[in-house]
Amino acid sequence: MKDIIENRKRIGLGAKTRLAAISVRENGLPYFVYLGISYLGTNLANFGFRKSDELRKSRGLPGMNSRAANRFIWDNWDWSAAGDEWTPSPDWKQSVVKNFIDPYFDGRERVLEIGPGAGRWTEYLIGKCQELIGIDISETCVKTCRERFSAYPHAKFELGNGADLQSIETATIDGIWSFDVFVHINDTEFNSYVSECARVMKPGAVGVIHHGTMGGSSGGWRSNVTAEDVLRFMQAHGLTVVSQLKSWTDAGQEFEAGLYGDAITVFMR
Repeated sequence: MKDIIENRKRIGLGAKTRLAAISVRENGLPYFVYLGISYLGTNLANFGFRKSDELRKSRGLPGMNSRAANRFIWDNWDWSAAGDEWTPSPDWKQSVVKNFIDPYFDGRERVLEIGPGAGRWTEYLIGKCQELIGIDISETCVKTCRERFSAYPHAKFELGNGADLQSIETATIDGIWSFDVFVHINDTEFNSYVSECARVMKPGAVGVIHHGTMGGSSGGWRSNVTAEDVLRFMQAHGLTVVSQLKSWTDAGQEFEAGLYGDAITVFMR
């Protein structure tokens, strides 16, 4: 559908009119009407998103990524799939674990997960460390994780405010993990979190954060943060970026970091 919509601009108006006549003759009027509705709906959707994005940027609006909106969305989300509704395939998920959890978190003493949701990645992190702390803006998520991981006394889950890590002592964390969270956090709060990560991390601690790269221009409730913003935030707070990837290769297979040109940034204190 995307290919059809993008390429129809290469056909002139007169040709389009004759093409419409051919379509009606060969397919009938009902088919042509439904197809026209799909084209009209796509144009309206694109127009609406473009104008809302322009307003967001020109007026500094939070869009769908304010702390209040994020709290409401994730408190009312259907978590029955435990977050795997965002998992493209089992192979992709295992590759994330193999390439970003196993090498960076195995044997860590104290690990912080920002935004565990329903525990999609917590189930892998929990066996890697001596203590796991999960902080989430959603009461629903905190309750879900407390119930799901109640058999693990070294894990605790707390409610956060969506901007800082005030409950964590300075220089006490060995590893920080966050996935499918910072894609929904705007620049001000994102920068605040990076500052807080630098504060709570021990020297030599590692962090892995999944985030957007295009300032929300591709939709998907993405925040206004770009890949360059993330690098700038890290540098400003004295963190060293080890890598920033939009994709990686594992056993000859290419995997994408996310559905909207997202990236995974690995950093150290």
